[in-house]
Amino acid sequence: MSSVPALDGLQAYREAQQRVAARLPGGTLWHAVRTEALERLLQLGWPTARDESWKYVPLRLLEKRVFEAPVPEPLPVDASALAQQTLNLEGASRLVFANGIPVPALSSAAPPGSGVRIAALGEELARAPEWVRARLPMPGDDPDERLALLNLAFLADGADVRIEAGATSAPLYLQFVACGNHRASHPRILVELEAGARARVIEQHITLGEAETFSNSVTDIRLGPNAQLEYLVVAEPGPRSLALGSVRAALGTESRLLLHRVLFTGLLNRCSLRADLDGRGAAIDANALLFAAGRGHVEAHSVIRHRTTDTRSAERFRGVASERGRGVFNGRIVVEPGAARSESQQSSRSLLLSESAEIDSRPQLEILHNDVKCSHGATTGQLDPNMLFYLLSRGIDPRTARALLIYAFLDDVLARLGHPQLRQQLERRISATLPDQQRIEEFL
Repeated sequence: MSSVPALDGLQAYREAQQRVAARLPGGTLWHAVRTEALERLLQLGWPTARDESWKYVPLRLLEKRVFEAPVPEPLPVDASALAQQTLNLEGASRLVFANGIPVPALSSAAPPGSGVRIAALGEELARAPEWVRARLPMPGDDPDERLALLNLAFLADGADVRIEAGATSAPLYLQFVACGNHRASHPRILVELEAGARARVIEQHITLGEAETFSNSVTDIRLGPNAQLEYLVVAEPGPRSLALGSVRAALGTESRLLLHRVLFTGLLNRCSLRADLDGRGAAIDANALLFAAGRGHVEAHSVIRHRTTDTRSAERFRGVASERGRGVFNGRIVVEPGAARSESQQSSRSLLLSESAEIDSRPQLEILHNDVKCSHGATTGQLDPNMLFYLLSRGIDPRTARALLIYAFLDDVLARLGHPQLRQQLERRISATLPDQQRIEEFL
């Protein structure tokens, strides 16, 4: 299918929406919702470099492209090509989406009686449009909400995951495949854990081949009292692909979210986090690994808000850039006036493997209450020459010494993954993106 002709910037999306409107689920209610979302986006426009959280993003890549709008029809997926990029997660329930549309033939359901409910969002749009509308409020005017508006304007499908109170779920694997030249997808993922529930969810975004694709995913997480969720986002776009993801989390009383983001190089790969610690004693550990190579732009953005008492956050960022790659970490932690006895730690470390590589790091703390414990720090540089000299003095050859230091730098975050099998697979994928791949794999 041919690409959408370029019109006047965002105005091209109006024609794109009109071409598919009649084929999207949800009836007249959701036709009105999608129209309202797009009109708001057209009125507000894309974010600009003047918007603090978008100042580093090469927005021209968005402004110059309008991709073919998604329709609720599955595309054929090359199963053998997909298998090469699929994570091996024994015992996991796997759901596969092609350009945001479920592929039942490649998916497996959660076992009955497990307390886990997984539904296709497209089916819920058709069956209960009012319920989905109540679950997905209209985004606001903030620049960080613009992509959520675009997601809502073209929403066709996604996943609705609910873990019942007290249930412990086996791993859930949500695999989103971008395929077909000049195609867009706007999947929505809803994850809700009721009181005392436990779960581990892996959300992976990949591109098949070297097609030019655009993925704009939005993930909404809600944790009830005492719920615990480990959530991993792995984004592996192709060299000509744009992958823009947003994770929004609301944490209830004494709940805990362990979030990992692993972002590989692509034309543009950006994953943003917005977490609200709404319940007393809520806690989040947010880890991000970023790899920028070639001429790719990779970015991890986050805003974590402490809204009440005794909340805790820890954020760790590790970035590696080589060749002419550019990475960005833009992290902000806000302790609001009523958040007494909150604790927050933020750490950002970046490693440059070539003179042309660049990583911009902006850790920020905004403290609006006195009774808190907060700290942050950031470093950017090359491999520690003292450590390199130490290894060389012990008879280790230069390439192996360099590989060992890179591995140790990354392992600081990888070691926090709670799934050993998954961690090992990610380590091998990461090593494939770095210089001296074979030497690094010797340590895996």
